[in-house]
Order: sequence, then C-alpha cells, then structure tokens
Amino acid sequence: MPVVKFKEYYNSSEGFDEWSERTGLYPDENYVIQKYLDRGRKTLEAGTGGGRIVGEMKNLGFTSLYGYDFVPEFIERAKQRDSRGSICFEVQDATCLNYEDSSFDQILYLQQLISSIDDETGRTKGVKEAYRILRVGGTAIFSFISFETKTGGVMYQLYLMYLYLLRKLIGSNRSVQYTPLKTSGGAVLLDSGPYLYRYKLQEAYQDLTEVGFKVAAIASREQIIQGIMCDSLAAMSEQPIKGAIYFVCKK
Repeated sequence: MPVVKFKEYYNSSEGFDEWSERTGLYPDENYVIQKYLDRGRKTLEAGTGGGRIVGEMKNLGFTSLYGYDFVPEFIERAKQRDSRGSICFEVQDATCLNYEDSSFDQILYLQQLISSIDDETGRTKGVKEAYRILRVGGTAIFSFISFETKTGGVMYQLYLMYLYLLRKLIGSNRSVQYTPLKTSGGAVLLDSGPYLYRYKLQEAYQDLTEVGFKVAAIASREQIIQGIMCDSLAAMSEQPIKGAIYFVCKK
C-alpha cells in the first residue's frame, strides 16, 4: 500500500487535531527548558505544531520567542492561539531554513522532530541547519525517539521482530529502526507509515557531534524524572533508556 508521509498525516483531520490542540509542557520538556535555557535569550522552537511549547514558554516568562513548522495550517493555528502576536511564527522546512547564520541564542528541537524526517539525508541536513542558525556559545536541546528504549518491554521487542519478518516477506529493505507513528491498529499490521526513525544512543550522539555540536548533557525520560542528567556518552551508556533521549548541546 502507498506510504503515508508526515505532511499528509498532519494535513489529515486526525493528525492536525492531535498536534494543533495539545496544551501544557510535559515534565521532561519542562525540566530541560527551565534548567538549561535563559528566559531573556532569543529562542527558536523547530516543528512548533500549534505552538504548544513556545506558548507555555511565554507563560514562564521567556521574552524573545520564535517558532516554525513546515505545515502552513499549523502556523495559522499557532498564530490564532497567540492572540497578542508576541511570538514570531513562520512556515519553514527544517532541512532548508531561511534564517541567517547564527540567528538564535537558543534552539529547541523537541517533540522528536529529527526522528520524523523521512530519510537519512534529510535528517543530516536538519541537524546541520540547526547548527548553522545557532550562534557560537548558544544552547541547543534535541530529543530523539529511542531504538533502545525499555519502555515497551517484551511487546516492543516482539513488535520489532514482526516488522523485520513482514518487511523480509514483502521484499522491503526498510530498517526496523523505522517504525509507524501509530503503533496500534492498522498501521502496526500493515506497516503503513508515516514512519519515525528510532535512534540508537551512539548514533544520535555521533550525528550531533559530527556537525560540530558539543554535548553537555544527556538523559532519557527515565533519568529526567529523577532529576538526573548524564555529562557524557559513557555515563549515559550505563543507564537504562526509557522514553525519548534528550541531548543538551553547545556550539
């Protein structure tokens, strides 16, 4: 069957409603934002959707906020929710941004944005663009869907085995690190997409450092809940990975 891309999904009523109407910060998002970001610095959120995260940051006292998304309808919704026009929202593509070099002091690539880019070349471009638009000395926070997560337990491992066997049967060379966004119902059984790319810990670290980022802290949701951030890849490698992996980086 035809593979659904993220843009198609977000333009569907299901995808649009889910991502445009969310509210509040998740505990892990709130933790890294309040711990590592300065309220007075020029800050950009990539893949803003309906403006949930930057909207909450405004409520926390952040004063120079920007957000972009590649779905125009999301940007329209974000502008509607920001009734005073205090946040600058734009339609942009993470793989080819129009912002000038060193435009921002702080950038947020949360909601596992890089994991939602369809192909390896696009993901590499997305990380390079993030590096380009961040000023020297600036802070970048990324989150990635984890391949090594223990959140799903045995069912997750069985699901990966099912994907592997299904793709072998139909002659697909798609890696099992690509999993359907919807892990229930038809998307699971039919492997229909859209797909999230699940990063291995070492792989995410390497993709960030190869473009020049210096990783200052790493944790999955499991550690963040406990108020723990690891200061090196080696330290994080000894921790259980549960949920998304967060990287705090400097340029």
